[in-house]
Amino acid sequence: MNPISKMDWEIIDARVSRTCEKHQFAKKTVGFLAIVLGQIFPGHDDQLQEIITDGPDDRGIDAVHIIESESSAEVFLFQSKYRESQGTCHKTINDTEILKVSLFLNELFEKSEGLATSGNFRLQEAVRRIWDLHNKGKICRYKAIFCSNGEGFSTSALGIIESIKASHSSVSFEFYGGHSVIQAMAGEGRARADGQLQVIGREILERSDGDVRGAIASIDAMSFVDLITEDDGETIKRHLFDDNLRVFLGSKGGFNQAIISTATSNDSYLFWYLNNGVTITCKSFSYNKGHTNPKLVFKDFQIVNGAQTSHSLVEAARTDPEALSDVVVMVRMYATDRSDIAERVAVATNSQARIQSRDLMSNHEVLKKLELAFKEKGYFFERKKNMHSEQPDDKRIDALKLGQIILSFDLREPDRAKTESDSIFDARFQQIFGSRQNIDELIKLYRIYGIIEELRDAYQAKFGSSPESGHEHQYLVYGQWFILFACKLLHVKSQKAEVPEGDSALELVEEAIRRVAAACSQQKAVAHYQMFRSPRTKERILGEISAKQIDFFDLLAVS
Repeated sequence: MNPISKMDWEIIDARVSRTCEKHQFAKKTVGFLAIVLGQIFPGHDDQLQEIITDGPDDRGIDAVHIIESESSAEVFLFQSKYRESQGTCHKTINDTEILKVSLFLNELFEKSEGLATSGNFRLQEAVRRIWDLHNKGKICRYKAIFCSNGEGFSTSALGIIESIKASHSSVSFEFYGGHSVIQAMAGEGRARADGQLQVIGREILERSDGDVRGAIASIDAMSFVDLITEDDGETIKRHLFDDNLRVFLGSKGGFNQAIISTATSNDSYLFWYLNNGVTITCKSFSYNKGHTNPKLVFKDFQIVNGAQTSHSLVEAARTDPEALSDVVVMVRMYATDRSDIAERVAVATNSQARIQSRDLMSNHEVLKKLELAFKEKGYFFERKKNMHSEQPDDKRIDALKLGQIILSFDLREPDRAKTESDSIFDARFQQIFGSRQNIDELIKLYRIYGIIEELRDAYQAKFGSSPESGHEHQYLVYGQWFILFACKLLHVKSQKAEVPEGDSALELVEEAIRRVAAACSQQKAVAHYQMFRSPRTKERILGEISAKQIDFFDLLAVS
């Protein structure tokens, strides 16, 4: 792949500079890493300070993100290299960077005491969490993602990667480069993609209705894997899933062990019957009618449903290349020039999913009314992520973050704001958004949380990889929602009618931090990530602030 152009470098550099300023990052490589994390894991901005491990004794691991399911977990390891001039963008990821990750993996798998006592607090927290997953019997898979605005892996680095994969079947590697960053930044201006799939026999059924044409076909699984992956057969072309309403990589998705098991089992021929398949929208498609095993050729396409199936097939092919020889995938294809039809197909095919996504609810009447109400106050409510990206950051109100704020402050559930944020646009939607009328108070709450985020970023910038310094602000890194919860308790205790603003809001936050620190400081043996996922921590904070006062509990009951 060719190095990025001077214009692309300037676009990325401008975004990196803004990101560093916003989060008070001292190094551009961390700002670049934050951008990549935001593109791969949309909606995880509030977790950046937990995920990023860059700093002293980071063992070559600049970020760790862990996604758990009931029986398994995906562990994403990041290494970031930022080229601070366009003239150096020809540089590749070399052997040393790969070996650092390899050594870290060896220590991780061997449960090295040296890793357990790492001087990097956030890395140590991540390691302890991974080991806890092992102890619970959860199957972990690891993806090492090297992100850079320079070039990809050197030839010798690729050789080392292959040897690591041969030793560790649960590990895969990916390069996320400047071209991918630019493509994701372009948003609506996504690159056009054409493709083709191998039809099995004559198993294709077609119909046409005016301005839309459709086909259902039985497709060779390996031809589908080839369609959606880069030349390495492992790195998935994420831009093919831009119109997929569910986040493709890392958000309760990724591969599904049940799908993989079916695809690689002795009765893999049943895959067509047991899997819902994949839905594709495109501008046009064609094939040789009447021919056996024709190629289905299509123009300007997007995969709007079947992201989990797609990822699972790629994982199955990676672990056992011969496994998919008998696997047949059902593909539904719809060709139309009308964007509204393509959008309706995307919504209809995704609405049957168990968990509704934020985007499925983005046009809900309640959110549209909130957008209008905020607009009258000079704020821009983002029903869809980054829909007002051209506006000043301090005037943008993100729907997901607002939902988490309401969960923590109004509903007093900081533990669920952190661990069950998906419910905000599903089971809890009406409870969170449907009963709120006071826009002025919502704006004040959003500003209070903004103060918490600013203090969090400032503390992290000052203490770097050693936030457990003993300062009360150490609990900001993992416990921001619990601090907001403490603000609620203190506000109720004050018996003031209105939520504070300005200096009074800052005083409230600082007092909340002190109370959270007092409640949590006795739990020295408990990892921070565990502490701030537990409802018991909420009870300790409540006890600290109430001081056993009966009248306070009465006040809380009616607030």
